Parts: sequence; C-alpha cells; structure tokens
Amino acid sequence: MKAVLFDGKGSVRLGEVPKPKLLAGKDAIVRITHAAICGSDLNILKGKIVLEKDGIMGHEGAGVVEEVGPDVKKYKPGDRVVLSYTVQCGECASCRDGLFVFCEHGGMFGHGAQWGGHGGAHAEYLRIPFADAVLEPIPDGLTEEQVLFVGDILSTGYMASEYGSIKPGDVVAVFGAGPVGLCTVAAARLWGPSVLVSVDTLDYRLEAAKRLGADVTINAARTNAAEEIKKMTGGKGCDVAIEAVGSAETLDGCLGSVKGGGNISIVGVFPFAKEMSIRQILRQQLQIRAGRANVVHMARLMSLIGRGKLDLTPLITHRMPLADAVEAYRIFGSRSENVIKVILNP
Repeated sequence: MKAVLFDGKGSVRLGEVPKPKLLAGKDAIVRITHAAICGSDLNILKGKIVLEKDGIMGHEGAGVVEEVGPDVKKYKPGDRVVLSYTVQCGECASCRDGLFVFCEHGGMFGHGAQWGGHGGAHAEYLRIPFADAVLEPIPDGLTEEQVLFVGDILSTGYMASEYGSIKPGDVVAVFGAGPVGLCTVAAARLWGPSVLVSVDTLDYRLEAAKRLGADVTINAARTNAAEEIKKMTGGKGCDVAIEAVGSAETLDGCLGSVKGGGNISIVGVFPFAKEMSIRQILRQQLQIRAGRANVVHMARLMSLIGRGKLDLTPLITHRMPLADAVEAYRIFGSRSENVIKVILNP
C-alpha cells in the first residue's frame, strides 16, 4: 500500500509498504478515506518528536472498517469510523478514569517506538489496536470531513475550554489561531463568554477566528496583546486565558493578560522547558491547568456537530490526494496559500 514515510529531518516521501494485518483479537483494519496533517507532524520533521526513519506519518484519520479480530464487539466491516490520535485499551485504571493519554497499554499513531510504535494514518490502511476503545462510529447523516477533527484538535479545543472553567459572561482570550486555537474558539462559544478574543500573528487566521465566533481579534505582530486585553477590560484583564501554541511568547501573553484570580488553560505542545514564576502565580492567585488532548468526549462532540452547534469544516482549506502528500506537507509547513488544514484522500 502507499503511505507517507518519514525520510529524515525536514523530509517526507511517498512509499510502498506492506498492508497491515490483524495481530491481535481486538484489532481492526481500517481503510483510510480522510486524513489530516497536524502541527505535531511538523514537529516530527523538525526533530522535536522522535519517529524512526521510514515510519508512517499521521494520527488524524477516518475511514471504513475492512476487517475485525474475533474480540472486536462494536464494529463490523463496512462501518464508517473516526479514530482517536491516541491508542488506549479502554480497560486499565487510567482508561476507566477517562485519562486515555496515560493508558498502560497505549500510545499514539504515527509516532515512534517510545509512543508504542503504532503505524500512521497517512496511508491507505491502518491497523487499529483495541478497536472498540480507539474508534468512534460516524453517525448517519454526518460526513467524514464534518467529524474528522474530533479525534485530536477539536477534542483539544474542547478540553482547553473545559480546563479554563469558563463561566457565562466571562472574557476569554485564546492565544494562537492555528488549527487548535481555532477549534478552541469554536468550542469556547459553547460556554457562553461575553467576549471571546483571538490572538495570532497572521491576519488570515484571525479572519478564520472571526468566522468561528471570535468577537475581537488582535494581531500580536503589530500590537501588545496583553495590553490590549487589559485596556478593553478596564485594566482588569480577561477571566480566562488559553495557550494554544506552545511558545514562550504566547504563555507570557496569557500571564500578562489574565486578571488576578483568573484561570489559565495550557494545551499548546511545548517542545522545550519554559520557566514560570511561582511568585507571580501566587501573587496573582492564578489557577493553571494543562494537559494533552483527552479524546474522552469524541461522541459528545459528534453529537454537537450533528445538532449544528459546532462546524469545523471551514478549517479545511486544502484537499489533496495522498499521491500529492509531499506537496501537501510543504504547503502546510510553510503556511503558504493561507493554509489552515490539509486533508489527504488516499
């Protein structure tokens, strides 16, 4: 089968690899019909996340079940499904607590051996371990494009809003208007903030944030975002600041814009250590919560999509065949052509 392979730092290539087979009774084989390129895939190319050479890229995908093992109970061939970016058994103590990222038997698709060595979704087929726990059925009436992001970035945006403990009427600032930040803007609206601010350095992304529900946008390349947020709140600051990038600048923006006694939610992936002043946190009496995306809400998010409460399809700016994956990675990595999300169709 064809697959996108990691070809060393800064490079991917399209190659031929063996089609995956069932290896355990709880496995399923899914024919991938839709896959997306994620910022974490770019971190692999930058050497910030380890993937062995010729490893298959990708962890955002949807498709059709082709084959199931004898112990798979929820799915049968022909079922349309979306996969979570994490692999989880669904049975260990962490999974029972809803903390899939700490599964004792899990890992991540499209990452290296330290993450379980599972194959990636940028391929024609993918073996799904623990299929009953990893897959989620796509409801009738919804398309793969409508639900594709529930397995990673939309779950991240929902969790970011949940971790911010947003209350109706709050002023909420989301730092970063990349795919995760835009999903956060869309999800945060569900909590009823009075003002929702989106901060980024690219105007086309800020325009996308407006379309998804941001009331105010701030280009941090032209103005000091923290000062602007303080100004619009009469000097108090926002009630909730959400970091959705993973950079020192955006985290400093959160700390500088949030009110005393406010909440900070951190979901950006930091590929480096970032020092924070405990004294400042103590003096401002801040509540800080951080974590990797928890996909426990996938079914809930699909229900919200089905009822018209969420629509993330505007994030899809490019649709390309798997054969053009190298060009797709170039476009996404260079932020050219006003790209937000690229969908690959094997």
